[in-house]
Amino acid sequence: MSEFASSVSSQTTSWFEFLLNPTLIDTFLTEDNLEITGTDLIIQFLISANLIEQKTKLKTATENPNDIELKDNRIRALRHLAIKIAAKLKWDLVVIEKRIPVAVASDLIHCFVRLTTQSDKNYKDREQLQQLSRLDEPGLFAVQLLHRWTVRTCVQSSFPMKPVKIFQVNVAGYVNPLQHMRGPNENVIEMARAKVRESIQALEVLLECTSVVRIPVDACFGLIDIENGIVPCDWSRTQVYPLVECLARIAYDLGSIYFYEQNYVNAYTMFRRVNDLRNQLEPTNYFSSLDGYLILLHSINPSMEQSLLNKSKDRFLMGIPPPRASVEDYISILAEDNEKKEMTMAARHRLEERLEVGSQQYKIVCSFNLVRSLLDGKHISNTQYTFDYLETALQRLKQVTSQQRLLLNSFLKIHFYNLTKSLQEQLRLDKLAHLVGPKFSIPNWHTRKQQTVQRSYLLERPNGSIQFKCQTCLLHSSEPKILLDTITELDNAKLPQIFNELFPPSIMPTPFDQPLNMIINTNHLLGQLIRILHEKAKRAKLYKNYTQSHILLTQAIDILSPIHHQDMSIGQLIKYLHYDRLLFNLSETMSRQTFLDNENNLWEKCQSFLTENHSENDINPDLVRIALAYALSRNEIQFIQSLMPTIRRTRPYLELSKAFARLLNNENQTQIRPEFARELWDRILDILSDKLQVPVGNKQSRNRHQQSNSLNDKLNVVDLQKFLINIHHPIIIQIIFSLLSRLYSLILVEQSHVDIYSEYSRYWPTSIDNRQRSIRTSTVAQLIQVIFEHIQTLKYLPIQIKSSLYRTQADIYLTLQQYTQAMHAYIIAISIETAIFSSPIINQQDDTMIRNMIKAALQLGYHTQVACICQLVPTPDYNIIFKTLQENYMNDDIDDYYECIWDLALLESLINNLNIRGYEDKKRLAIRICKQKDLNGNNSDEIRFRMIRVKKRLLYKQLLAHYLLPHCCLYRSRAMMKFHSQQINFD
Repeated sequence: MSEFASSVSSQTTSWFEFLLNPTLIDTFLTEDNLEITGTDLIIQFLISANLIEQKTKLKTATENPNDIELKDNRIRALRHLAIKIAAKLKWDLVVIEKRIPVAVASDLIHCFVRLTTQSDKNYKDREQLQQLSRLDEPGLFAVQLLHRWTVRTCVQSSFPMKPVKIFQVNVAGYVNPLQHMRGPNENVIEMARAKVRESIQALEVLLECTSVVRIPVDACFGLIDIENGIVPCDWSRTQVYPLVECLARIAYDLGSIYFYEQNYVNAYTMFRRVNDLRNQLEPTNYFSSLDGYLILLHSINPSMEQSLLNKSKDRFLMGIPPPRASVEDYISILAEDNEKKEMTMAARHRLEERLEVGSQQYKIVCSFNLVRSLLDGKHISNTQYTFDYLETALQRLKQVTSQQRLLLNSFLKIHFYNLTKSLQEQLRLDKLAHLVGPKFSIPNWHTRKQQTVQRSYLLERPNGSIQFKCQTCLLHSSEPKILLDTITELDNAKLPQIFNELFPPSIMPTPFDQPLNMIINTNHLLGQLIRILHEKAKRAKLYKNYTQSHILLTQAIDILSPIHHQDMSIGQLIKYLHYDRLLFNLSETMSRQTFLDNENNLWEKCQSFLTENHSENDINPDLVRIALAYALSRNEIQFIQSLMPTIRRTRPYLELSKAFARLLNNENQTQIRPEFARELWDRILDILSDKLQVPVGNKQSRNRHQQSNSLNDKLNVVDLQKFLINIHHPIIIQIIFSLLSRLYSLILVEQSHVDIYSEYSRYWPTSIDNRQRSIRTSTVAQLIQVIFEHIQTLKYLPIQIKSSLYRTQADIYLTLQQYTQAMHAYIIAISIETAIFSSPIINQQDDTMIRNMIKAALQLGYHTQVACICQLVPTPDYNIIFKTLQENYMNDDIDDYYECIWDLALLESLINNLNIRGYEDKKRLAIRICKQKDLNGNNSDEIRFRMIRVKKRLLYKQLLAHYLLPHCCLYRSRAMMKFHSQQINFD
């Protein structure tokens, strides 16, 4: 009771008095009451500082800034006083742990670390671990103190503790700070357990530290200026902390955490090290349990001493640097491992990372790791420190295979001039012939250095400067006058080959080439100017710079128009330029996907072109193709049907366009007539199938369009593909995609049991004959893929059509056994149709699609998903549900789907499985969800249907997050966020 009475008496002096009179702390604390009263003041100061800080964060806009600054000064002053008292206690962790709650002790030590390391941010173990050697003396002491406290907190929290009884004392203004510390203490202990691994690594590094450690004493902390917030610290008054004392405490704390982790060999090593130093230590109760630890460890394993002999090698195998290993130990153990290969490369890289970069041991490990990587044929990324001890590592190799000899030879040849002089000499004298082969060829560095890129001698040629200037003008200028002057200058310099070098003629002759060549022969300058303008326009169109191509072609037309009466070939050339300009303008419009009523008279020009009488040789199939696609995209059905085929080369495009137009010639274009659908089916199959001989008896059964077609008139697959990817009419795209999907499923009827869904499937035949089976599967698959990629580029596609197309693509992926892509497409289809699962039609998904999703998820091993998706079927298949939940291995995280279950039978089965396997936390979470009011079987139908709708939405969003947002926790519930990192591994 005397301690408690002293604690009460210490509260009679308020913390505010110490701020007003900082010298009061020196007179208030004596040697007799230092441990009890001092720790009570630390608690009072830090809790008061935290309360002020919390109130400051809630400041209003009307609060005086001077008051806020004064409060900040008080916070710094209170924490400074707490650190000063801890320095009086000589930072004894035994006293701190005994008298101060864990949460307050954490605040004290972290404030001390921030003060000594001059950092306003929270301490980061990983960053600080890499810079332990760079810390200042007080910072080094603070960091080792923090890591020791973390380790000790983790160990002591594992022991059962008798709860402290809190006495209620009726003293005015006194509040026992221990009344509300249970929650914060548990949080700090959890944080310590999460960081204990980094602290162990840091202490292992500090155990090898030989730097001078200085401990800040109370004299280092001067008087506080509360008005200005100045907290003076004089680090020159720090005292030398005995290195033996520091290392002994680190070793003792490491031994305790090793013992806690049941790593008894490491624990025995640490405790023996402390025992060996016991005679050099001052009497203290810090090591009070040392003898007990040693006796217990010896009773666990009497041969513990003998096992210490293999200690260094064991630490090497784990990738941990041994504390007392010499350079020879590193060399001998790593050389032996290069022969036996007991260490994994991960452990070797871990060993490399834990050593100080640039140290002797680090260079040895890098050199031996390099040799091991070469022997294993692995990739080598860093060779900066690998050459210093490479000779030693090679000399320790006894024998290598022929493949390893080739790898060593190649590496040493490439890096020959980076090797040490001694190793270079040994290679020259063939002293390493058993490793690199009998004859090691020394690379000629000077010859290799002289190999450069072949330089251009343009400026050294006759007229080189003129040629360079003209080339620049031709490539970068678009002005006709500049181009004409440049052409004239090149012609006068007799350099006509420049034109073909910069603008090579096309390999395939076009109708445009014949009149152009005639003009070049009669008027060379004019012909070259037109050819250059035309070539630059084509290049601009290739880079989708349609405005530039339009300007260039217009300039060419304006140049030729005044003289078109002079020569018939000029008139033909102007016509072809108009065609190309129309082609480029249509390409621009199709790329924008905007089909206005009559934008820039483009539709009138397109109509005029399609109704003109063209000769067989001067027609451009590309222009015909894109013009008809433009008419279909504008829904000009009557105009297309009125067109008459006059040219054999364009007849297949026109007949196919008319077939599309007949399908759409209804008031409701989504309803098509079966006879027109069958006509389109036969026409597409005729394009895709190989030309075979047809028996004479079957000739009468052929359609009129088949009788009129010849081999030359028939479109090939490439032409069909070019035509379809220019069409932007959504219904046509949907129809052709449905046709190809049905054809693909009929071809694969013997290879797949999946019925591919399509919107217009009822209009297509259910079988194909042997002649049509000659269609190549790869051809249809490639065409479907190209059209689907075209669909994804469409900007204005109705939601219902887009959802249907994605579902069809998902079924195709399922037939190809590409299950992840299939699930992607299914989820996208549902999310599009339901507006990201917010629409009421979320309850109306097709049964077949749900069962296909179950097949795909089952093949992927996502058994929890399978069980949850089975709920979406009107009659759940409990055989599948129970079987999948009993699987030993699951590729998905079961915790993410607890709140997505509305079937009580499924949830009860899951709880039973978790109970059998011993997952108590997960079982409790599942039971808590099972007890939700919404899952009560006595609820009304309205409440039950609303609950199912909400659960379905959660399930779909979880599937979306899994397949399309794999790193996003957006749709995970709060109850599952605590367990999102845990994985179930059923035994």
